[in-house]
Amino acid sequence: MSADMTKVLIHPSHSLPFLQPGRFVRVNTGGLNFGWGCVTFFQRKIIKEKGKKSNPRAAEEELKRQGADGYIVDVLLHCKHADSATLHKLEATSATEGEMAIVPCELSDTSGETMVVPVLLSCIDRISSVRVHMPKDLKLASDCKDMCKRMAEVDKRLKGNIPLLDPIKEMNIKDAEFKMLVQKIGSLEAKLREHKLFGTTEEAELFTSYQRKVEMQTQLKDVQRKIIDAQSAVQLDELKCRKRVLRRLGYTTAEDVITMKGRVACEITSGDELLLTELMFHGVFNDLTTEQTVSLLSCFVFQEKTKNEPPQLQDDLAAPLRIMQESARKIAQTSNECKLQMNEEEYVESFRPELMDVVNAWCRGAKFSQICRMTDVFEGSLIRAFRRLEELLRQMCQAAKAIGNVDLENKFADGSVKIKRDIIFAASLYL
Repeated sequence: MSADMTKVLIHPSHSLPFLQPGRFVRVNTGGLNFGWGCVTFFQRKIIKEKGKKSNPRAAEEELKRQGADGYIVDVLLHCKHADSATLHKLEATSATEGEMAIVPCELSDTSGETMVVPVLLSCIDRISSVRVHMPKDLKLASDCKDMCKRMAEVDKRLKGNIPLLDPIKEMNIKDAEFKMLVQKIGSLEAKLREHKLFGTTEEAELFTSYQRKVEMQTQLKDVQRKIIDAQSAVQLDELKCRKRVLRRLGYTTAEDVITMKGRVACEITSGDELLLTELMFHGVFNDLTTEQTVSLLSCFVFQEKTKNEPPQLQDDLAAPLRIMQESARKIAQTSNECKLQMNEEEYVESFRPELMDVVNAWCRGAKFSQICRMTDVFEGSLIRAFRRLEELLRQMCQAAKAIGNVDLENKFADGSVKIKRDIIFAASLYL
């Protein structure tokens, strides 16, 4: 709110009539508070474009657009030249070339120098009702020193509380929204003065602690941003490795164009699309019966660990399981060769065969009570696994359709029909 009020106060239409020589103004720019100084002169900025003739109307429009940045105010300030360690550049414009490298200092600081500093009108944040008599010329160093003594005397008499111009009564700003803003700021300042910590030494300590907190929060945000950038770099490296795996396995070309194999993998989302696509393109499902196919696919949807050891499977189920595990090892080895780190054993063991004989029995017409006695898996987990298996079968059916394999498409569709029955797929258990 204070910034909004300052923006209105220093607008040329409001502030210029009060920038007479000797007027006290406060300069605050670039995060540096130069304190109070005296106005000596102000003028418009001269806007010139190289290679173009001067256009008074265009210059006037540009000046209006710039607002407070379109005027230069010469202010008598007590400051000192910055050394190389504490160099801060004042946002000022002068008739001479270059920028003025100065920093603020107290009026009592003998190492400082009282000098006329050209600043933009936007660098002034307060205009005082105090005016002092100014000599006609400040070229002599003695005159500047005398003015420094006068400013110090004013500051001493007023005990540092330099009165400000009243924006409504004295500056005659009639904008209704601005009046409401001034009233709101006044009420907030009154509440601030009523606080028990106002003006105490504890207030300064708390304010310093709060500043440190803000600085630490800023540093924390910077560190978090760096962490995010580092993670993005890691993810980018991982993405490159994944693309390398896809090219090696034939899912994309060297130009990163998706192949037919890649399109088939895109149809599968309920299981490991790479391994399922490899099994499909290597013809593993072609030689299996519908029951064997559905039983093998159950390894992709069941992820829970059971207390019992893996069941001893019959040869008609153990053989396709071994082929699937060999294909999984090849994918893990290819990933590691492409610098995409993958634990081969963990990847192979993630495809759990505990429900293969259960699913095989269900496809052959067994009752739900019978398959529940074949495993220690909870009934709810069984139902969830069968529902996910049916969804995977539908996706495999679409994948087979994408490559035009009608026999394989019919086999997956037949498997879906065989498992989708009885209480597992009932609309409600409340019969």
